[in-house]
Amino acid sequence: MASSPLWGCWGAAALLFWGLTAKLGQTLPVMASAMVLGLVLCYAFGTFWFLTVYTGGSGETLLGALTLCVFPYVLPDLGKIFLALVLVSRVKKHLAL
Repeated sequence: MASSPLWGCWGAAALLFWGLTAKLGQTLPVMASAMVLGLVLCYAFGTFWFLTVYTGGSGETLLGALTLCVFPYVLPDLGKIFLALVLVSRVKKHLAL
């Protein structure tokens, strides 16, 4: 079984988030944008991995890969980003950050 690009995706998304928030500040719009960009990066990693490793050159199209690997997860992932931002804003009020 092929290894997963998950670790690379998480690391790249974390570095992207850290870099953007360090450069632009930790405001909610910056954090939301960084989270969405990290999500897009993870989708790109996963779609590339699916097309190159799991389909084995079977002729799967990009739209087909997106339909299987990305589209079903967009709304739930955006919901998790929303919940994370709500949690961050509430916790920040109680911590000296």
